Amino acid sequence: AGNLCRCGTYTRIRAAIHDAAARLKEA
Repeated sequence: AGNLCRCGTYTRIRAAIHDAAARLKEA
């Protein structure tokens, strides 16, 4: 699982969190 974090998955998760945070700020 540690190697998975170094893959593009971590970037996708970060992007999802950032998108969710942006939606919360707009709401």
